Amino acid sequence: MLDQSFFEENCQVIMDYLNQSGSVSIVKIDRDLNIQDYNQVFLNTVGANLDISGMSLWNIILPEDLAVLKSAIANNKPQVHFTIQYSNQPGINMAGHLVGAGDKYLLFCERTKISDDSIIQEISKLNNQMANISRELNKKNIALEKANATINKLLKIDSLTQISNRHHFMDYYQKMHAYAYRRGLPLSLVMADLDHFKSINDRYGHPVGDQVLITFARLLQDNSREEDLAARYGGEEFIILLVHNNLEQGYAQAERMRKSFENMEIGEQKIKTTASFGVASLKNNETTDQLISRADQALYQAKNAGRNRVCRADQGE
Repeated sequence: MLDQSFFEENCQVIMDYLNQSGSVSIVKIDRDLNIQDYNQVFLNTVGANLDISGMSLWNIILPEDLAVLKSAIANNKPQVHFTIQYSNQPGINMAGHLVGAGDKYLLFCERTKISDDSIIQEISKLNNQMANISRELNKKNIALEKANATINKLLKIDSLTQISNRHHFMDYYQKMHAYAYRRGLPLSLVMADLDHFKSINDRYGHPVGDQVLITFARLLQDNSREEDLAARYGGEEFIILLVHNNLEQGYAQAERMRKSFENMEIGEQKIKTTASFGVASLKNNETTDQLISRADQALYQAKNAGRNRVCRADQGE
């Protein structure tokens, strides 16, 4: 074992070595954790390229570790562990020994070595954290997709009758109109309107009137094929797109709907009412608006002819 005389004889050599090389960081601090002096190893460890004399350890060590150092000074506990984190440098774990020297303290410390097991444990912990984050993101994505689907549905559906609204109908109708126009395929529109609907609201009240609208809408939807589309056009007026149907087929479809509705008894009051229908089929060079206008004119003819009937757009032409 080296005796005291060895250290006394080689004190300057040892100090020069500790100051310039090796792995031991040395820093002198006061009770307020202000840096009084330091060796080159400590400066390199911190990652600073300027003189840090007079700087507080508050600027270098993680806040939670400062309390550990303060406690070690107050209770004369030499063993300390802390993490250096300066500027944007990654954190460096340190372990060291605190030695009192009057009203100053020398802190000897080295980087802590991480075992393979510790590295594996840390990687496993990070993997678990990433898996948990991924699961949470998946849950949020699923919830977001469901919310978007609900929003998209609400944008397409009439809130009362639960069939398509006018906006969604027009989008679909324009696409099918363009397709039928390019391919020379038949396409028909049916406009429908409840007869004397105002009198139902006046006599039975709006909740009963709403039930009549819902029942009629369900009838139109139940009697439409998958490629067809029934929609509430506005108020008590409805519209049905019949894909690949010519005028006679559209008329026959509307007549079946009219008869079915005429024979229904709606609600507790067993209300019986009727509807009028107008049918038009796509002509050459006809726009979407023109086809709707002709179907609407046919509906107007049905109303003027006594209601509860189906009129074709070519009647009287």
